[in-house]
Amino acid sequence: MPYNDISKTLFYNTRIILDASLIEPLAWRVTKVEPFAMRGNIMYTFKQDIFNEHADVIEYDDDGNVVGMWADLVNDFNLPSQPNEPEPTPYGVWAELTYAGRDPHIKVGGSYKSITIEYYSNTTEIYDHTPGDWSFEINSVDVSDYIKILETDSDNTIKIKFLGDEEWLENILVIKNTRQSDGVTAELQLEIVSL
Repeated sequence: MPYNDISKTLFYNTRIILDASLIEPLAWRVTKVEPFAMRGNIMYTFKQDIFNEHADVIEYDDDGNVVGMWADLVNDFNLPSQPNEPEPTPYGVWAELTYAGRDPHIKVGGSYKSITIEYYSNTTEIYDHTPGDWSFEINSVDVSDYIKILETDSDNTIKIKFLGDEEWLENILVIKNTRQSDGVTAELQLEIVSL
């Protein structure tokens, strides 16, 4: 096959449909790619594969002529997205914990991570920074002994460091803050990862 912009898009394990003239079209899977087998050409080895009526598509025009053939056209990545249900608007007084950083994780042996609690009434932030009680759990077990807390200048922010070792990797650290005056609780989950 000549080496060109189309042929270089076929990779190992790619499925294609070469002929739709049969009652049951045949799909083929690339099993070997030799890009430099011959100057200017690329050599492919294919094996016959089963036509998947749920993922493969043969498109016909109004006269019944084949105008397009696509293997694996329908998959999880290109299905039409379902509209998301709108998030319910919280009602009453509630709280939210947030963390500093891009990803919701904390590193074994890593630096401190800032955790902040904010209180809201319906959708409006309340500037009430009455500190609540902090708790730390993994699999519903108290792990407060593995958490070093640094107080900050703000009443609603702490910095925490995870003191555990690699045996805790891939577990989820659940951080909770409960305000005693009204019982409002907020929860945050951080995955424990390595440095």
